[in-house]
Amino acid sequence: IAMPDAADAKPQRSTDEPSPAASLVLGGLAGSLAELVTLPALVVRTRMQVQGADPTGRQYANFLVALRTIAREEGAAAFYKGAGWNIALTPVARGLYIGGLEAAQRTLGQGTPARDFASGTAAQLVSSLAYVPRDVVLERCAIDGQLSSQRGSAASTLHALRSILSLEGLSGLYRAFVPHQVVWIPFNGMFFVALGQCKAAEEAAGIEQGYAVGVANTFVSAAIAAAATNPIDVIKTRMQVAGANPALLGNAGAFDVAARLLRTEGPRAFFAGLVGRFMYAGPGFALWLPTYDLLKRVWASRASQSA
Repeated sequence: IAMPDAADAKPQRSTDEPSPAASLVLGGLAGSLAELVTLPALVVRTRMQVQGADPTGRQYANFLVALRTIAREEGAAAFYKGAGWNIALTPVARGLYIGGLEAAQRTLGQGTPARDFASGTAAQLVSSLAYVPRDVVLERCAIDGQLSSQRGSAASTLHALRSILSLEGLSGLYRAFVPHQVVWIPFNGMFFVALGQCKAAEEAAGIEQGYAVGVANTFVSAAIAAAATNPIDVIKTRMQVAGANPALLGNAGAFDVAARLLRTEGPRAFFAGLVGRFMYAGPGFALWLPTYDLLKRVWASRASQSA
């Protein structure tokens, strides 16, 4: 029987590595921890991306002013209005992301920009089934009380879900599904390309890949991708929260939202919330993926000891 060439053989999973099901759990756990830490930055980023649509609503000069003002006027709880929904869906979304990523990497390989981009794209598409409804509810909770008027209440997860489902139906939870992909597929592609290049440069320089190095690499890669995709993220966010006040925020497609932004607020509007997005994506990915790798190493160590 002819044996396959090494180049044709598919990579096999080590017996010490977690199973696909365990990877979903570990990835979801690490992602949930990162999400809870960075949720205040998400709230600020969302409010700053939306504030230009309503000059009579709450306004913030910059990221730090927004943090202080929200904490002083609304209390720390304002940063965690959607925490219940976040806790429920983030493990699912992050777990699906890890599962899609590792399945793509096993199938396509990794280490080249094209393969890394393709793996990031696959991870994003799979995880969007949970990410989009999670983001819609979180962002509606984030702007609760910011606009001069809004439909329904988003004072908590349950209030937001009740308002969305009663006024918009189930489709309201999947607002801006396509723009979501237009934001996050390039983000993930750029992120994994940058991360792969960082690792390659460090390996060539003899730098060991430890937890701290992984955090730094992931932070830089996520920050670059966040800055590059912020303009379409503003459009996506406006579309996802439009149900709160369709007359004010518009209820049309992405091109109409972009044209309205340019006409009424100018080119600077596409960079609204940039610091908040930087502080959400950078630390979020930096805590999530290296922590997941750390959990996998712990898993492998325990598996080898029990073997």
